[in-house]
Amino acid sequence: MKKIIIFVFCLSLSMACLAAYAGEKEKGYKIKRLAAQLYDRKYRMHSQRVLPSYGKDAVKYVLPLLDDKNNASIRVVALYILGKIGDPSVQDKVITMLKDRDHRVRGEAARTLTRIGAKKSVEPLKELLADRDANVRFKALRALASIAPKEETDLFIRSLEDFDPRIRRFSVMALGNIRSEEAIPYLSQLVQDYDPGVRMEIGKSLGKIGTADCLQPLYWLTKDQETGVSLVAMQSIAEIKGPQAERILVETADSYDPSIATRAIILLGDLKSPDALEVAKKYLDDEHMSVRLASIETLGKIGGEKEKALLEPLLGAESTLVRRKAGGALQAVNSRI
Repeated sequence: MKKIIIFVFCLSLSMACLAAYAGEKEKGYKIKRLAAQLYDRKYRMHSQRVLPSYGKDAVKYVLPLLDDKNNASIRVVALYILGKIGDPSVQDKVITMLKDRDHRVRGEAARTLTRIGAKKSVEPLKELLADRDANVRFKALRALASIAPKEETDLFIRSLEDFDPRIRRFSVMALGNIRSEEAIPYLSQLVQDYDPGVRMEIGKSLGKIGTADCLQPLYWLTKDQETGVSLVAMQSIAEIKGPQAERILVETADSYDPSIATRAIILLGDLKSPDALEVAKKYLDDEHMSVRLASIETLGKIGGEKEKALLEPLLGAESTLVRRKAGGALQAVNSRI
């Protein structure tokens, strides 16, 4: 009886092993077929989408495609798939692709290292920052920001001088993310950059750095010709806080641009600035509805008994918006006194 049981067990185990082998063989065949279909434009997108789902099993079929010197498109696709798989073991091979003769391959290799790169990638990526192709430089910079951000502060500062605005924007953002106080003077020099996206990113990054030294360049940005840049700078000023920040917002509330004045009044109210009530009272009857509503809201946030006397007559205002805002502001004041 025991012999029969042992025989049945061994037979079952053998069948399971055979099934597993057959399954692995079938999977290998599917991966190999998908890799071959990358050469066919009709099936390339499908294969490119499916291959990463096989994970490391697909690497041995995709990695050799990087050696196809006659087809740059295949090398690009292979790098993309390897990046999606995220296997660090291919890093050395990907680093060699940073010197590829095709700019698309160099750029994709840099992007792949963003996902799988380690310290050994840093120096080769630095060399790529001198590449003649701006897109390659941009992808190399992104990879460096991902791999070794704090160690490369000088690198991001130097990239602020790149002629491509994408690179300047990204460098500004990277310096803000690592809160580099060393970068403040360099960011200050860029507040008149011709690209509004760069100026807006400067406003955000200075807010992240958040020291008192950031307030002067942020003040300059509140005067920017682009309203969006000014609004971002004002938000950063409010986040830094303090008497100097509040003085800038008080001055900004006098802007001829109603959206800027509105935002300044709201921020002063949020900060519970001692000057907020006077500013709100000053613009309570402003010709611009948004400024007027912001003033009412601020009186509701931090006003007291005296401010009730200013808000109560507004319950009979002609504008429905004013009446509603005044009613809400009165409720807020009454809840505090």
